[in-house]
Amino acid sequence: MLSLIAAAALLAGPQAGAQPYTPTGPKIVVTMTYGKSFEITTDPKASPKTVAHILDLCNRKFYDRQRIHRVESWVTQWGSPASKTEDLKSDAVLSGVSGKQLPFEESQIDFLEGVVGVASTGLQVGGDSQLFILKRDTERLWRSYAVVGKVTQGMDVVRGVQWGDRIATMRVAK
Repeated sequence: MLSLIAAAALLAGPQAGAQPYTPTGPKIVVTMTYGKSFEITTDPKASPKTVAHILDLCNRKFYDRQRIHRVESWVTQWGSPASKTEDLKSDAVLSGVSGKQLPFEESQIDFLEGVVGVASTGLQVGGDSQLFILKRDTERLWRSYAVVGKVTQGMDVVRGVQWGDRIATMRVAK
């Protein structure tokens, strides 16, 4: 019987022990050019420097008119200024950033569906402006990327985003 319980615990995976994640920081509204939007609630407690940087970029309209340059079954990513005009498969887009490298901020947040993080050149390396949203739980990323927050409204919109879709605006909600 004990081995059945142990097997069930292993099969249940990381979700079984995961705590509900409800960030309470400033909200960011991402509006796509086709009118649909989603909301990210930030978590300055988890990654204070990272969240401050992303909020500043939103206030400076950095993300406006950028295109989504990565869409896979488990993740959606954007944040390269080159995506406004360059071929989305180009190195300029894939490596494009705002120019402010941030220190890595490790958070104790589980990388579950809806979590928003900052992409970087590798595990436990600080990032800059490229953001990703997880469309499913992704244990392999835990403790490896700075967390910005979580999608708290419009996850259905995130799931429907296509490669090349354009962000109209990305604003801090008032």
